[in-house]
Amino acid sequence: MSTTISMAKATDNNTTNNDNSNDDDVEKHASTGVSRASYGDIFRAFILMGWTAFGGPAAHIGIFQKVFVDGKKWISSTIFAELLSLGQCMPGPTSTQVSFALGVTQRGVLGGLLSGGLFQYPGLILMTLAGAGAAEALTNPSSFLKGLVSGLSVAGVALVVDAAVNLSNGQCNKNNMTRLLGLTSACFAYYYKTAWLFPLLIVFGGLVSYFFGADKDIAERNEQDDEVASYGATKIVGGFLILSWAIVLVLMVTVASQTNYDSNQYSHWFAAFFRTGSIIFGGGQVVLPLLLDDVVSYDSSQPDNIATNSWVTEDQFFAGLALVQASPGPMFNFAAYLGAVMAQRAGKSVVAGALTCWTGLFAPGVTLIFGVLPFWGYIRTFQAYQKMLPGLNASAVGLVVAAAVQMFLKVRENSPFPKFAVVIGMLTLFGTRYVKMPNPKLVVLQAPLVVAFGGLLGILAWATGCD
Repeated sequence: MSTTISMAKATDNNTTNNDNSNDDDVEKHASTGVSRASYGDIFRAFILMGWTAFGGPAAHIGIFQKVFVDGKKWISSTIFAELLSLGQCMPGPTSTQVSFALGVTQRGVLGGLLSGGLFQYPGLILMTLAGAGAAEALTNPSSFLKGLVSGLSVAGVALVVDAAVNLSNGQCNKNNMTRLLGLTSACFAYYYKTAWLFPLLIVFGGLVSYFFGADKDIAERNEQDDEVASYGATKIVGGFLILSWAIVLVLMVTVASQTNYDSNQYSHWFAAFFRTGSIIFGGGQVVLPLLLDDVVSYDSSQPDNIATNSWVTEDQFFAGLALVQASPGPMFNFAAYLGAVMAQRAGKSVVAGALTCWTGLFAPGVTLIFGVLPFWGYIRTFQAYQKMLPGLNASAVGLVVAAAVQMFLKVRENSPFPKFAVVIGMLTLFGTRYVKMPNPKLVVLQAPLVVAFGGLLGILAWATGCD
C-alpha cells in the first residue's frame, strides 16, 4: 500500500510541483518505465491529433490508447481504463474528458488545458466555418464525398476494434469474473443503447467485484500500479468547480424560463446547450435527439412545418449532422455549427453564436473532469475502491466493445460499397495493430496515417465502382 499512500499525500500539492518541473525533460518512473511528458511533448502530441481524430468518441479512445499507452507510455493501461470508467460515469463527452485528463496526469491543470484545448480546436474551427456557409453543399453530398467519408469512418472503426482488443486483454482477461462482466456490459450496452445504462453497468461491475472478487486482486493491482504525476487541482478547488457547475445549471434554467428570448438570445442559447451537456451520459450520439428538440420548432400551419421562430431548420440540422460525423474531433463540436447557423438566422455574430453554444455544451463535462480528478486521486487509494476496480474497468471496456460492434455495422450499412468497406476495415485494422513505425517517436503519426489510408481506399472504391 505504500505507493498508493504516497499518491494520496501528493495529491493536494502536485500542481505546484508540476509547474516548477523542467519542461524540457521527459521523466521516467524507475519502477514502471512510464514516461512523464513535458509541456512540449503534450503540444507536439496533440497539435495535429484533433485534425485526424475521425470516427467518433470510441475511435478517439482507440487513438489515445494506441498513442499514449502503447506508444508513448505516458500512463499504464490500468490508469487509462480508470480514466475511461470515470468519464463514462459522468455527464459530458467521454473522449473530451479523457483528452483533458491525459494532460492533467502529466502536468496538472495547465497540462490538461493544453491537451484538451489542442484536441478540440480543429473541430471548433471546421464546424463554425460549416455553419457560416457550407451546410447547403452537404445537403446532397457527391458520390466522391460519400466514398471518402466511408473510408475515413471504417478506418476509425478499425482503431476502435484495436482499442477494444487491447483493453479487453488487459482488463477483462484477469479471471472469469472480469471476462463475464465485460461480456455482460457489452451485450447490454449494444442491445439497449440507453444513456443512463452506461454508468449503471460500470457501478454494477464494481459492486460484483467488491462482493465476489478475491483479495489477491488488490495485491496484484498495487504491485503493478503506476504513480500518477498529477491529479490537477486540489480537492478544495475541485469541490468549488463541482459546486460552480451546479450553480450555473440552476441559474441558466432560471434565466431561460424568466427572460424574453428576443432580447436575451445568447443567454437562451447558452442555457439550452449547458442544460443538455449537464444531463448527457454516453457521448455525442445520445445528445443529438435532445439538441433537435431544443433548436428545431415545428408549426403545421407553415408550408415546411417549421415554425418561423425556429432556431434552425430541419434541413440545416441534418446537413450539419452529416458533416460532423465526417469531421475529426468530438461530435459535441456540432454545437459550434448550430450556434453559427442560429446566429446567422438571428442576425448576430457567427463567431459569437458558435462560441456561445460550443462553450455551453462542452463546459459541464470539462468542469466536472477537472473537479472530480483530485477526488479520484484520493478515492483510488481506498481498499474498497481497489477491490471494485477490476469490475469497474472490465465493465467500462465492455462499453468500448459494444461501440466497436455497433459502429462497424453502422458504417457498413451506410457505405456506398458495403463489401469493400469490410476489406478496408481488415486492411486498416492490420495497419493499426501490426504495422510498426520505424521510429518510436513517430507513433503519434500511426493513427492519422491509418485514417488517411482508409480515406484513400474509400476514394479508390468510388473511382473503381466497387460494391
